[in-house]
Amino acid sequence: MQRGFHRLTLLTFSCFFIFFLLLPEKVFPVNFTVNPVRIFFDGRNRTNILTIKNEDEESVTLQLRAYAWKQDEKGENIYSPTKDIIFFPKIVTIKKGEEKIIRLGTNLSRDEHEQTYRLYIEEIPGPDTRESTAVRIIMKVGVPIFISPLKVEAKGSIEKKEIQNSKLYFTVKNDGNVHFIIRAVNVKGNDASSKEVFKTAIGGGYLHGGSSKGFTVEIPTENCLKMNNLEINIDTDRLSLIEKLNVLKEMCTP
Repeated sequence: MQRGFHRLTLLTFSCFFIFFLLLPEKVFPVNFTVNPVRIFFDGRNRTNILTIKNEDEESVTLQLRAYAWKQDEKGENIYSPTKDIIFFPKIVTIKKGEEKIIRLGTNLSRDEHEQTYRLYIEEIPGPDTRESTAVRIIMKVGVPIFISPLKVEAKGSIEKKEIQNSKLYFTVKNDGNVHFIIRAVNVKGNDASSKEVFKTAIGGGYLHGGSSKGFTVEIPTENCLKMNNLEINIDTDRLSLIEKLNVLKEMCTP
């Protein structure tokens, strides 16, 4: 029994040692930067340029593709190929330290609602002259493109807020016709004496005009039972949203 255990231990160690030897020594992501990080078209500006700089030690070849960018009823992103965005070149090779300019434009007229797209910039893998044990990460960057509406209306609301079994559920709805970026979702719970007994913050991302996104926040039961009220504070790049909710003990237990 003891001898069998030693054999098993030796075999496990040997396998681990071989696996360790086979691990790549280094990981090399290609390194390029884009500027600007967002592009806007409006009635006066229907063309723009994007600058890509190769910060890597070797030349890099990139392929560009444009996609229409929608969001479903859950706020999840949906992409589909589009010809609404015109750009050139579609494939570009950039030497070490060089910059290349991509020219963009659109023939679309502005609408009552903002139109949203993404230009994806993706590395085309080529021969890697680095160590054979190195792993190269293929980089892909999506640059948001927005065609502004005729008149901007930024509105939002917090809906369907409830607590069940110490879990807070709510939905953020963009009631306007332009996107906003949810920078932070701050949730704070106070007891009857207004003392803070729970606090958390999570991110949110882009929310298109007319779209909604649901959130779930888990609250420790012991904290939930101490709470008298709860505040939801949504911080975006265009507006702030605040809602309060009274908390009953039965909301904290099954």
